[in-house]
Order: sequence, then structure tokens, then C-alpha cells
Amino acid sequence: MKLRHLPKKLNIITLVLSLVSCGFLGNDSKAQEGYIVQPNYEHPKFKELDAAFAKQEHRFEIDRCEFKYNDQAFFIGDSYDKIIEIFGEPDNKITKTVTGEALILVYKKLKLTLQFATESKELKMLSMRMSDYEGHKDTPYKIIKFRKVPYQLDMTLNEFSELCDLEHEETLGHTSYTFYIKNEKKCDSRELKMTIGSTAYYDTNDLGGHMTTRGAFDPKSTGPIESLYVGLKKDEK
Repeated sequence: MKLRHLPKKLNIITLVLSLVSCGFLGNDSKAQEGYIVQPNYEHPKFKELDAAFAKQEHRFEIDRCEFKYNDQAFFIGDSYDKIIEIFGEPDNKITKTVTGEALILVYKKLKLTLQFATESKELKMLSMRMSDYEGHKDTPYKIIKFRKVPYQLDMTLNEFSELCDLEHEETLGHTSYTFYIKNEKKCDSRELKMTIGSTAYYDTNDLGGHMTTRGAFDPKSTGPIESLYVGLKKDEK
């Protein structure tokens, strides 16, 4: 190698490394950091639902890491005392279950269940069941905010997806009975698992008579979001 060509080659290497770091060579930095759901503020229904949400007496916001009830923020890992201060005394307090000891608070009207680590008494899981056999008879809210996007009870998952940038297969994955957000950006301190309780639909192949087989996933057909679950990925006592 001739020394007079060395500075030029060093400049080329520096340029290539710079392009890689900026994502110009197909390495998307946003994908590396994790996906964050983006609300579709321009959708005609968004402002209407957002305004209706703000007028409710009971307001839930379920974001990636932070949760709010009537503008009071709480997090996975918060103390039992802080949760009681926000929500008050529960309708039911369960300290033992068929699977072992647990500390679970049930707020029937809010359709909210909170579970705490048995030793540290820190919040480890929350779930909201927004639909059951009684429907919404006593539910004191009609809209919650999920990832900053207003979700009206009984709205289908596809209707909700129109209010943000979620897309089947691209950013929204599924199992047979639930959905989840793909490659979602992680919280700083704790690794959380989130489940959207909505049944996935599939095409059916008629084999004649009464025999059918399940075909491919049908992205055009979705049911309502019946529940939301957020909890620690790794179980903590």
C-alpha cells in the first residue's frame, strides 16, 4: 500500500461508518430502539373520542411504562400503599389462591385487578377486563386511552388501529386468542409483557360435509378488545 493513498482510504471508511450509524445503509436506528405506537390525530373520530374521554369521571390511560387513573400516575413496581392511595380500598382482597399465596386487589366496578409481589408488596401485574357476560352494565367509563389513543368499549381492534399506526403483521402480532405489539420499545427499568385480549379470526377451508380446516389469519376480521394485561416478564416474589 502506498502511503499517499492512506488518508483517502481513511476518509472513505469514516464516511461508511457515519452512514451506518445514521441508518442510510438499511440499519434503521428506530427499529433498534424499539417501536412506539403513533396516534393518528387527523382521523375524524380521534378528536371526538378524545374530547369525550376528557369529560369522564373515571379516566384510565395505559401507556408503555406509565399508567394513569384520573391523572394520577402509577407504575409496575409501585408500593401497595401508593396504589391504595390512588384507588382506595378494593371490593375484594385475595391473599391466597389455588396456585399459592398472592396479594390481589379487585375493583369490580372499574373492572380492574392488581397483583402484588408477595414479599416486597410491589405492583407486578394489572389487568382490565372491559367486557364480560354482563356487558358494560355498571362500567363507569366508555373510553380508555391505550398508548395515548382513545379506545371506546366494544370498538373492534381494527377500528382502534385506524386511530394509530398499528398494522397487522408489521407492528401487530397475534396468537390464536390475543394480540401483542411487535418490537415495542422497552421500559428503562423493568421488562414488561403486554397482552391485548381480542380473538384472532382465521379463514376456513370447507372440506365437504361437516369438515373444515383453519386457514390463514384474516386481518380484515377482528373482535373488540375484551381485556388488557400488563405485567413483569420475569416473575418476582
